Amino acid sequence: MAIRDDTQSIERGAVALDKVAAKASASKLPGPQLVETHTPLAPPRMHEDGFPPLVHKFVEAACSNSEAHPVAVASNVLAFFCAMTGRSIFQKIGDASIHCRAFQIIVGKSGKARKGTAETTVREIFRRADEILRKRQGNNDRLRIHAGGLSTGEGVAWAIRDPREADDNGKGADAGVADKRLLVIESEMDNTLSQLRRDNNTLSATIRNLFDGRDMEPLTKTNQTKATRPHVVILGHITSHELREKSTDNEVANGLLNRFMMLYVYRPKLVPLPEPTPEETLSLLAARVADAVMAATGGDLHGNNTREVRLSDAARELWIEQYPRLTRDRDGKGGSLLARSEMYARMLAMIFAAMDGRLEIEPCDLWAAIAWVEYWHASVTYIFNCQDDEGGIDPFVAEVLSLITSNPGITLTALQDHWNRKHIKQVKHALEVLLNLAPPLAEERKDSASGGRPALRYYAYKKG
Repeated sequence: MAIRDDTQSIERGAVALDKVAAKASASKLPGPQLVETHTPLAPPRMHEDGFPPLVHKFVEAACSNSEAHPVAVASNVLAFFCAMTGRSIFQKIGDASIHCRAFQIIVGKSGKARKGTAETTVREIFRRADEILRKRQGNNDRLRIHAGGLSTGEGVAWAIRDPREADDNGKGADAGVADKRLLVIESEMDNTLSQLRRDNNTLSATIRNLFDGRDMEPLTKTNQTKATRPHVVILGHITSHELREKSTDNEVANGLLNRFMMLYVYRPKLVPLPEPTPEETLSLLAARVADAVMAATGGDLHGNNTREVRLSDAARELWIEQYPRLTRDRDGKGGSLLARSEMYARMLAMIFAAMDGRLEIEPCDLWAAIAWVEYWHASVTYIFNCQDDEGGIDPFVAEVLSLITSNPGITLTALQDHWNRKHIKQVKHALEVLLNLAPPLAEERKDSASGGRPALRYYAYKKG
């Protein structure tokens, strides 16, 4: 079955996205070129390079007789595979190490986007692959999947907690959880975003630390749950309307939402009477997954930084060529949500190489990764109806930016006086948003010329 989007039949009148180039001029290697802008009028389309062999097989199996969107199926494959491989596979970027740990939000056009349908076949195949791996290794380790929702950071830490010795009274001993791999499927991501607004909720900081792979060590007497070397993968589901309503400027500015690839999907076709996937197909794909995991990890599913993934010479050349386009500045909300494009491109390339059982990234892996980054970019453009050069920020924040632009060097006091000091908290929040967007829209400078305590002055940010 050829993978395709039936956009024209479902979304009549939509303006097609610019076609990507077929060849790279310098490296002479086939693949998609990133386009500079996307029209917010048309839903995104995945370049065919975004479906490497193993992913293609999954999409073919899951979409041939269902209403699932190909990208939604592929997104589930990424999430399950990342969770299963653990932290043993890593890639160095400078002094940092990244793992196969993609966070994703599948954004549906509506409740009928069949986001859950895309998970069913993938989950069954990975369940079988898990059984194969346990038999090969002779243990009972099973990939844990949590579908109960995210509510608190403490709850996540408890699911992957370290062992704890008994206290002086012989109480409180806990064997902990040896397997730190956990896949969290949040079918109601809007509830999670709502939880973030509660006072004293640590979930936002927890999610950010989990993405970075940092140890969880609460410095409180009441909560002493510790979780080292976590490998938690999060896959969320939400409608585009809910995402627009719940994604506040604060979650954009503090770096929470740009840790998630946002992928827009919809129901591409109608299948009144879906048929089950053939048993042979399920078994063959499960065996392929198990083989890929074993080859990439060397069978060490609980290791930490034991198998380094590197760029081949050809992939390194291609990366240098494509890097300026991947890292190009994007303004406003769209720019902030895509601030981790370069890192995700390297991570996705590592994932695709691992799916092929390799520890060396080849150009085909990078092209597939670039196609996903481009789809992510197009999804953000479509969901938030914004171009790269459009701010997409809150009206009050925009007004604060206008005052800064027209009054270079304005102080916080002067900004607050503009509203007769009636919106002190809102002004401070607006400044935080403008300073922390990627790239920022404002910059803060200390003025010590007046003597005494240096005053903070604000200026419109200038690139370069």
